[in-house]
Amino acid sequence: MGRSSDLVTEQLPQVTVADVRRFSRAVDIHDADAFAAELQAFVRERLEGIGRAARQRDGEAAAGKTLQRKASQQRAAERWQPAETDIQRGRAAMLAVYDQPCNLSVPRFAALAGKSRQQVYKDLEAGRLLALDIGRRGRRLPDWQLDPVRQELVRQLLQATRTEVDVWTLHDAMTLPLESLSGQPPIEAVTPDSVTRVRLAVLDALGIH
Repeated sequence: MGRSSDLVTEQLPQVTVADVRRFSRAVDIHDADAFAAELQAFVRERLEGIGRAARQRDGEAAAGKTLQRKASQQRAAERWQPAETDIQRGRAAMLAVYDQPCNLSVPRFAALAGKSRQQVYKDLEAGRLLALDIGRRGRRLPDWQLDPVRQELVRQLLQATRTEVDVWTLHDAMTLPLESLSGQPPIEAVTPDSVTRVRLAVLDALGIH
């Protein structure tokens, strides 16, 4: 389409004074030669504009096809499925974290926090506390949540990520070193004055903005 418009523009016939006389009944023409030149320029400009728009559309269509082709080349023929060994290794890693001494059962956490078990369960359901869970082994709460400042960080992050991030991913984001926090894990870097800054660093690490 773009090339066709260019050819039409290049082969556009010259507007003559005889052509201009066709307009004499509709408008008063005082200078036929000047009117013919202006009309010639007007038609050429319009055709060139059509040509530019067509070339842009052609370019966008070609770019879209190129992106589709590259995307199809990156797409695996079959969807990846974890092998049995991958699943076993993943579960073993989760169990290793789950069994760490710092992760407390609900009764133990409740006792140390000076709360009833019912209140701890309510806090879990309300997104005020984080608990790790593996099958039927029950929930375990990291003991660093006994600290009010860290508990507030947990609460804010749970509220911000509840529908987007699972608790295991959030737990890793809070306990692994972050470059943006000078290589410190968020639960160690947080202070009463830096809860917001640390929360934003964790969300940035999780790709949530």
